[in-house]
Amino acid sequence: MWSEKHRPKTLDEMVGNDEARAKLILWFKKWKPGGRAALLVGPPGTGKTTSVHLVAESLGFQLVELNASDARTKEKLAKKLGEAMASSSLLGGRTAVFLDEVDGLAGRADYGAIDFIKDAIKRSEAPVLMAANDPDSDEVRKLGSAATKIEFRRPDDQMVLKRVLAVSREEGLRVGDEEMAKIARAANGDLRAAMNSLQTGMVGHKDEELTASESIDAFFDAVDEREALRALRVYPGQPREKLRDLFTAVVRSRVHEERRAAALEVISRADVVMGRMMRGKDWRLLRYLDPMLASELWTALGDGGLRYTLDSVPWPLQLRIWNDSKKLKEMALLLAKRLGTSQRGFLVQDMPFVLLLCADRSFREKLVKGLELEENYAAFLAKEALRQPKR
Repeated sequence: MWSEKHRPKTLDEMVGNDEARAKLILWFKKWKPGGRAALLVGPPGTGKTTSVHLVAESLGFQLVELNASDARTKEKLAKKLGEAMASSSLLGGRTAVFLDEVDGLAGRADYGAIDFIKDAIKRSEAPVLMAANDPDSDEVRKLGSAATKIEFRRPDDQMVLKRVLAVSREEGLRVGDEEMAKIARAANGDLRAAMNSLQTGMVGHKDEELTASESIDAFFDAVDEREALRALRVYPGQPREKLRDLFTAVVRSRVHEERRAAALEVISRADVVMGRMMRGKDWRLLRYLDPMLASELWTALGDGGLRYTLDSVPWPLQLRIWNDSKKLKEMALLLAKRLGTSQRGFLVQDMPFVLLLCADRSFREKLVKGLELEENYAAFLAKEALRQPKR
């Protein structure tokens, strides 16, 4: 991935957030045993992790790193953090411990996990740093008393454009200025997203901004494959959400059975490609998705007539998902990360079906175990399954 290949090697190569890094350097220099941790908070792709590595290196610190989202119970967290603390002591000299994605503890760690981290910070003989994407998460709020919060913000489009141009020159790409500017704008301050767009070759195709429904309807109404491809490339959401919208439209529209079967076969193969891409993190496969759908799905559907179909989940259920259950939101976050989709999309479109499946005891027990959730989730899911309308 170019986002890794072209990760900044020095602080001078970093884009934006100069003030935040200055605060981080000052924190390092002032830290004493028993002192507060540093908590870097900001959206993905803004340079939190890279800043920790480069600042530590520039000040002569060795970094011992672990990911909080990989420690899904208090016991595992204690073991991993304890090992990190021990490693820092064994290494000697100037070492620091970095705990990334602390907001990934949601729904995974026991209630005592945050208290354990706070206690470990006080006992540590080495500086402790943490990073989180969500500044409003419970984890960030609870850790606030033990940490100095350093906020990272999205760099503006011009900063992103400058980095994109530099990488394109290194890779020998020939991309027009207008296309480069579109990549920078679409990234919305996420440098990793900008690098991925540049690498996959998905540049210069967003000639206009459309909603999801307008994009899907334009695909169905296209007069040829080229127009169908153009409609798919202006879809505003994630690739998996695009596939889901196409699937929903096909199964809920009045289409001849043979055409529906052919269309679903194409969507199924596209989903396999998506799965391979996500598992292997081979983002180059993304460039084949839209052309595949334009040439095969559009052809299979023939004369069009299909329309974008809104979520089939009843409004009362959607309202309950959003307002009444923290557990459902936590589960959706875990499952959405695994599937590469948004938490909201999973809640509205997939969670009702998961809850129906949870009527089966074996399924819900496997789900709780697979996500390493607390034991009380099993009883919660059994109760939720009873509330679901039969389909």
